[in-house]
Amino acid sequence: MFKNHRTVVVTAATLLGIVSGAFALEIPVINETAINAAPPIDQIADQLTGTWMTTEPYKTIKSDDGTETKAFMAMSVAPVVIQGMENTMYAESSLSNTPWSPFRQAIFQLYAYKGKVRLRTYTMAVSTEALGLFVGFNAAPSYFPDLNKDQLIATLDVELDISAAGFSGSTPYPYPTGVQGAVEMTSSVTFDGTTLTTADRGYDADGNVVWGASEDSSYSFERADSYAVSNVREDGIVIIDYSTSFTDEVVADGDQMHVHYSGFLTDGSMFDSSYTRNAPFVFAFPPGNRAIVGWGIGMEDLSKGAHRKLIIPGDLAYGPNGNPRANIPGDSTLIFNVHLVHLDHPEQPAETPVQAPAEADAHEGHDHAND
Repeated sequence: MFKNHRTVVVTAATLLGIVSGAFALEIPVINETAINAAPPIDQIADQLTGTWMTTEPYKTIKSDDGTETKAFMAMSVAPVVIQGMENTMYAESSLSNTPWSPFRQAIFQLYAYKGKVRLRTYTMAVSTEALGLFVGFNAAPSYFPDLNKDQLIATLDVELDISAAGFSGSTPYPYPTGVQGAVEMTSSVTFDGTTLTTADRGYDADGNVVWGASEDSSYSFERADSYAVSNVREDGIVIIDYSTSFTDEVVADGDQMHVHYSGFLTDGSMFDSSYTRNAPFVFAFPPGNRAIVGWGIGMEDLSKGAHRKLIIPGDLAYGPNGNPRANIPGDSTLIFNVHLVHLDHPEQPAETPVQAPAEADAHEGHDHAND
């Protein structure tokens, strides 16, 4: 049953877009007995789950040299567990060319209401910093970090009806918002497992539409290949790679790696980030004693420019002693978002045998990718 799964949902711009700008409503968590009484819930979840891409470009991006690139909106859907709730989903929306940097994240819950099914949206009541912990777990939803109902704030509901091939619905009444001069908004969605369309409209105090009128308010999506793939290793490390970020320039022994990263505990605490120092962690590969064992493993086969997420179990991190200096308890699982910014290849004299890299000195900075 769907209620026993974990779900990550990247759905319509309606649900993931304007909703995040609405004034949050404190709405009680739905009665779980009522949820279980609704047969269509599993079917709705199945039709939403997966990766979606808009059929038309969502945004035009202009680079420093004036080159313009069309970016689509990417969305991913997968089941997740939220403590104290059932039939929940994690929603992530990003540009197709930067899926490792979502611009909206949300939690969804399907529940029965007066013989119908409603899709309720929630914002995560965590710090902006902590949101980085959840990024990319659509590719490994069974490892979704602990999150409970008290860390969620309900925003709006979409009431769903069975359509010819799937489901469609809209908000049962306008919800408060403060987006772009509107005081309330409505939202709608239609999907059939293959296509998905959403629409939003905002209204001013006189009831006039101030954004989202006609076709400008809708986004059409089609199913697409997943942009993130997970590799669960036998040693317990989970590696999530973004296929759009990889190149042919792969790290080799002796290369100097320049890696930007943010490191999290599973409770959302960020114990370290190279971004706060505005300087990547520079080390020779393999890092040896300059890094925890799991970090070295996680750097294997990484290519220049690539983005990757690492889930490192405690025995391959700081072990039972933890790292008091970084406020990392013993046996803590560590989660890193990493970006290989630059890669230097050592120059070798002609016809000179390549020597094994000398053992690196212990790293003396504040990079907690190391011990």
